Amino acid sequence: MEGKEQISGVMGSVVSAFNMGVSARQQAEGKSVVDVAHELGQIIYSNLTRIYGSQQKEELILANTEYFLQIALLGYIIPGICAYDEGLKNRLFALIEAKLNQVQQKDKPPSTGGRIITP
Repeated sequence: MEGKEQISGVMGSVVSAFNMGVSARQQAEGKSVVDVAHELGQIIYSNLTRIYGSQQKEELILANTEYFLQIALLGYIIPGICAYDEGLKNRLFALIEAKLNQVQQKDKPPSTGGRIITP
């Protein structure tokens, strides 16, 4: 059951990162994707460092920053290229969760949650 709880916690962070990207899209006002990526990356890194900085290695924090930045950029880019679709959003999150389950199976037995920091 521990694995499912970890995935559930990570999925909460995935949704937050995605929504951060959607919010950035609404506030972008002429910024380039590169500028937005830089800003989102700094925010995500800062949050992870504040929460896990003394508990995790820098390389793990950077890897998690990269992962959640990719999710946030999906939230930023998708509304700019297609209409909103609840089915697409649900399918996207299901695919992300499936990928996390695959990674978790490969990374067993690390007790630190593998490469993705888990609450």
